[in-house]
Amino acid sequence: MSILSSLTLSDTAKRAVSADPVTNLRNKMLAALDHQIAAFNADQQNQPYFTYTEKWQLVDEATGRKERVKVQHPIRKMWFSDAGGRILLELRFANKAVQVGGKSSVVVGTLDKLVPTLQTVKKAVAAGELDAVLQGVVESRKKAFKKATPSKPAK
Repeated sequence: MSILSSLTLSDTAKRAVSADPVTNLRNKMLAALDHQIAAFNADQQNQPYFTYTEKWQLVDEATGRKERVKVQHPIRKMWFSDAGGRILLELRFANKAVQVGGKSSVVVGTLDKLVPTLQTVKKAVAAGELDAVLQGVVESRKKAFKKATPSKPAK
């Protein structure tokens, strides 16, 4: 008797989980807001804050050997102060400003209110209140990158 005969076998294979595109957008925005909170906390301690990605880098040109290295990326702050000294929060997604309620920025007031404001925005994003706005940003980006298709010659 073989060992495999003691197992119950099936033809069912694991399928790739296809996440909802709206959920993916929401998760990306939530991650960006988490980075903003971490960047603010690092800024308050006079520390730099970076995210890291990995990329292949050519190590030896003669042999063509490549190695994966970590690359630092600084976080662009979404908050700024106006001429009156108020702190404002401009939400950005896919390098575009996100219009919230038809306005370009959220009035925070003072720096001590920035993290609670970011937490409130995170709750709104998680609840799906900005899904349509994020979809609009993605659609505008698609139009900008869409290549013009050459027209076919008439017969």
